[in-house]
Parts: sequence; structure tokens; C-alpha cells
Amino acid sequence: SGINAEYEAVVSTQSTGGLEVMGKPEVSCVAWTSSAFNIYNMSSDLADKGWNLAVLQFPAGIHIALTRRHTSPGVIDQLLCDIRESAVKQLAAPKSKPSGAAAMYGMAAQIPDRSIVDDIAKEFWKLYYSTG
Repeated sequence: SGINAEYEAVVSTQSTGGLEVMGKPEVSCVAWTSSAFNIYNMSSDLADKGWNLAVLQFPAGIHIALTRRHTSPGVIDQLLCDIRESAVKQLAAPKSKPSGAAAMYGMAAQIPDRSIVDDIAKEFWKLYYSTG
């Protein structure tokens, strides 16, 4: 086991229903998109399971940078299991509306005037974390 083996295992998610590996990953970063479901919903689902995957826009996607931590026993197996479970969940409800951060990223990607995205994102997060 090592980062190369873990990387190859994560790239193998290409065969997971609904997921598409973006590009040709060559180092330790793997990105996915989906034409079958809202990838941002998958990001939220994985975050609920404790995974920190970054979101992408244009095209919509998520990615993870594998580190030495991922080589700890059982970590990559759990990640792969959670990815596959989430893909099945997303495929079962491909039109489900995003919520939380998933909704913000999806909304921001559809704004034609890109100059206002920063202002909208700041207001969204201010409201999202508001306690009153």
C-alpha cells in the first residue's frame, strides 16, 4: 500500500455508475463530474460522511488530493465505499434539489454576470452561518 496504489484505486471509480473521472489524472489529484446527477449533491453527501472534497465549476465537479493520510489502513477502502454508496444514492434521485453548499455552487455556476458571484457568495455564507 502507498499513495500510488491508493491513487489507482480512486481512479478506478471511473467504472462507478454515474461518475466520470475528469481528464487524465497523473499525480495525486482525482476529479469527477457526472452527467447523470448533480455532482454537488454528491459532494454534500460525502461531506456528511466526513470527507473533504473540493468543488469545481465549469464544468461542475468535485476533486480530492490524495495524501499520505489516505494510505492509513482502511482509509482508501472507506472512501471508495462512500463514493460508490453516494453514487447509487444520487442515481436513485438524480433530480433532487441541492441544499446548503451544493445549492450555492450550483446557483453560482448559472449566473451570467460573473462579476457579482463574489458578492452573492459572501451574502449566502453570512446568512448560512447566521445564528439569529
